[in-house]
Amino acid sequence: MELKNKELLIRFIKFGIVGGSGIVVNSAVLWLCHDVLGLIIPIASIFSVGLSILTNFLLNDFWTWKNSDEKTHNFLQRMMRYYISASFGAAINYVVLIVLTEFFGIFYLISNLIGILGGTISNFLFSELWVFKAKKNPER
Repeated sequence: MELKNKELLIRFIKFGIVGGSGIVVNSAVLWLCHDVLGLIIPIASIFSVGLSILTNFLLNDFWTWKNSDEKTHNFLQRMMRYYISASFGAAINYVVLIVLTEFFGIFYLISNLIGILGGTISNFLFSELWVFKAKKNPER
């Protein structure tokens, strides 16, 4: 396996591990907001998605794409780009959550998990190609 492909595979695995932690954060906050605080699912989902995007960004920035000297943008620019790109995955998550829960009667935490999985590939591609894009280095 070429070094570049191996590095990409390692980043994808790390991205998946970070995503797993994001699922825990998202599900816990969704449950807390809905079952404990009594918020309706669409509102609870906004809080859970927003917080999980933040934790995923921080973990991805400091671990998955940790080599900060090769990143093309500063921390705040990367965070803003991450939120913009993650909004596509969040939209998929939100639509799947609402449709499966409200129209098909699937338990909301299961619907949420299916929605999260639906946005994973787009989130990785946006992160790899836009958010954490490495500087072009002619020496490589």
